[in-house]
Amino acid sequence: MNEAAGEFAGLDRFVARKAVVAKMEALGFLVKTEPYAHNVPYSDRGKVPVEPLLSTQWFIRTEPLAANCREAFEKVEPRFVPERWSKVYLDWLTNIRDWCISRQLWWGHRIPAWFVISETAGEITSNTPYVVASDQAEALQKAELQFGVGVALEQDPDVLDTWFSSGLWPFSTLGWPDNAAADLKRWYPTSLLVTGFDIIFFWVARMTMLAGAFTGQMPFKDVYIHGLVRDEQNRKMSKSAGNGIDPLLLIERYGADAVRFALVREVAGAGQDIRLDYNRKTDSSATVEAARNFANKLWNATRFALMNLDGETPKSLGNPDPEMLQQADRWILSRLARINQESAEKYETYGLGEAAKGLYEFAWNEVCDWSIELLKRRLQDPAQQRTARQVLAKVLTELFIMLHPLMPHLTEELWHGLTGFPEQKLLALEPWPALDLQAIDLELEDNFAEMIELVRVARNLRATGGMKPAQKVSRLIITSARPDLIKVLKLAIPDLAVLIKAELVEISTEMPELPRSLMGISGTSQVQLQLPEQDLDALRSRLEKDLAKAEKDIAGLASRLANPNFADKAPADVVLECRANLVEAEAQAQLAKERLNDLG
Repeated sequence: MNEAAGEFAGLDRFVARKAVVAKMEALGFLVKTEPYAHNVPYSDRGKVPVEPLLSTQWFIRTEPLAANCREAFEKVEPRFVPERWSKVYLDWLTNIRDWCISRQLWWGHRIPAWFVISETAGEITSNTPYVVASDQAEALQKAELQFGVGVALEQDPDVLDTWFSSGLWPFSTLGWPDNAAADLKRWYPTSLLVTGFDIIFFWVARMTMLAGAFTGQMPFKDVYIHGLVRDEQNRKMSKSAGNGIDPLLLIERYGADAVRFALVREVAGAGQDIRLDYNRKTDSSATVEAARNFANKLWNATRFALMNLDGETPKSLGNPDPEMLQQADRWILSRLARINQESAEKYETYGLGEAAKGLYEFAWNEVCDWSIELLKRRLQDPAQQRTARQVLAKVLTELFIMLHPLMPHLTEELWHGLTGFPEQKLLALEPWPALDLQAIDLELEDNFAEMIELVRVARNLRATGGMKPAQKVSRLIITSARPDLIKVLKLAIPDLAVLIKAELVEISTEMPELPRSLMGISGTSQVQLQLPEQDLDALRSRLEKDLAKAEKDIAGLASRLANPNFADKAPADVVLECRANLVEAEAQAQLAKERLNDLG
């Protein structure tokens, strides 16, 4: 309490309240005390109740500023991405109040106002006149014109609101108020503002209002609104809450590109928030770890290429001859052309998250998992080696260019290693890869995708049969009624034999009777895999043991559930677990029976 509190001056506010009540009671002024329940706002930083104190503040009349912005908004200036956030922006500008721009802080831009304290006995009071100026010399000149020579001035101790100061950023950093500044002429208005939806009014509207007033132009053409990264409990991260994640810790553990790619892939999806999985005990994140694994995948793919290109570069190899391309080459080049087209469109429309997801799926699932596997055999064949090298070099080179905005450090390193270009040349300066529309073959892509699923089914059948990785199946038959798919499968027989490790691969329109076989289905196609006799006997024995164990589990679990002492008296979670185990055991028994029936 200050001196105005009289005998209570110097006391803490909570102590003073009790002292006032005690004084009133001692003087006989207290009638009664009653408890009241009411909402008390607490400071996030101080953790104490917030109590208003009237004081002199500086305000801006915002309606004229907002009117400029609303007029520009009719011309779609600025444009919001996603567009739905433009309504939030316009609502703030339509229902706007005057803005208090003064803050009682220890640092910041000082309020450009000087009080003429010589007019009020050297003190600042509610009646002290003031002048507003760019600096103290201008303020003194104005004050002397109004109050005479010899005036004493004192600058207002308050500072500008942080949002006011940051609202000046688009033009103040480029030389303003010198409107002839080279940077201001060259770079203003800016192209794009990237920000979160939570500060559309606090910052975006402040910048447009101030820019409209001081420069007569909107400060940027587009506003890209991204989602927020929230903590494990879905709370917004803040310093006062102490729930922020230090990105430097994640960068040290996983690398800058992994953190960058994870955030773009997960957060940049058109303003959608994500809850970032984060273990505070180990400073680890499964989301970022997945991005790190993706970086490792790209690194290993490049190492494979360097080991098989025999010192040649994409430039020395040149583009592959269309007449020499195999079916697998035409498939991956079609996918490359399509991901080129899709990524360019996503980048152009700020679909960064979608671009990241598309490039991730293409690089990991199609380039690394399938294309490189299909190229391995041909890279050892002198007759097909050069074409295989050309395709591999072309795919990786263009992939790195497309990925560069998302993973700049890694792709720069890998691109230099692959191309052999000197250190002075930057990948960022490379043109976007030329789009080869002639390479796109949607029918081939669809059939190849179906073939990949058939390979997965065949591999699952191998696992079901308990076959070792290096062991070959005797015979593999794929049946389909689709002529277009049959054509693709027949051309891919050498690849299928390697991918599935089969001694004999047959493509047919009718499924023959094949003894000692396992069968699987993908879409409208069937896969039949013949096992050696000894493997079939071992599989049958294992399935019989699995069936016996499952039936034994079923009997025991069913008996427990049929017992009233257990079903009615055991804890609910124990009974639920028992029922779930019974369902699982019944499913395992059914699966074992079906597989035994398939074996005959």
